[in-house]
Order: sequence, then structure tokens, then C-alpha cells
Amino acid sequence: MKSKLMLVVLALFTGFSVLQAQVVKIPESSKKSFNEKYPKATKVEWGNNVSSYVARFNIGTVGYTAHYHLDGTWDYTERSLEKSQLPAAVLEAYSKSRIADWEYGSSAYVENSHNEKVYRIEARKGVEKKYIFFDKDGKEVKSVSGV
Repeated sequence: MKSKLMLVVLALFTGFSVLQAQVVKIPESSKKSFNEKYPKATKVEWGNNVSSYVARFNIGTVGYTAHYHLDGTWDYTERSLEKSQLPAAVLEAYSKSRIADWEYGSSAYVENSHNEKVYRIEARKGVEKKYIFFDKDGKEVKSVSGV
């Protein structure tokens, strides 16, 4: 009897989780903007959180993530990169930066709605996390701290 009850509870929970995952309502303006900006996108998956909408997709074999504001306007798109894929000037600037001795986390190429095209490097030191953004020539554009 207990095992049947557990199966029913598990089935209800699983069904609710699937239903909840499918209830993502994406603004038509986001979808339209996305389709115009990325007409060759495949494997598009939309998601949302409290402050934005996100589209994960591929162009060819390369994966991207596009971020949209709640009003549906495009904010930025990122493409994850291996450290070895960063331009030489960015790698050199990073090696001389204030976070060079921190644990390397990840890197990405980021294009935003302000027409900026930058390389982002994430590094950690203990619980502290920092993102440093470089232009293609290795000039630091900005940095952001996080936890």
C-alpha cells in the first residue's frame, strides 16, 4: 500500500514538474526579435527567471545564450569559449590582470544591446567571484564582482 502511495505521489510530482516547465510564457516581442536576429538558430529552448528571459540555441554546432529583458527587448548574447579560444591580446591582458592568480572559471564572447563586443573572463578566489571584460585588443572595459 505504501509503495502504491509513493508511486502516485511521485507521478503527481513528476507531472507537475513537467507541466511547470512547459508554462514559460515568452513575450511575442522577444520571439520576433530573436527570429530576426538569429534566423539560422536551431535547437531553441526558452526559459525565464524572475528578471529576464533566456533563449539557448545553436547556430551550426556552436551554442549560444541570448538574454532578454522582461519587456521583451534583447539585452545580450553570449557564447562560451575555452580559455585557448580567447584572442592572444585578451590572454596576455588577463595574465597581467589583478585576477591572474585567481582560479580561472570560464570565458565567453559577449555582444550586447549597446553594440559592445567583448570577452568575459570569470575567476574565483575563495567565495569571491569577479568578471572582467576585455575588448578584442585586450583593453579592460569593465569588471563586476559577484558571489
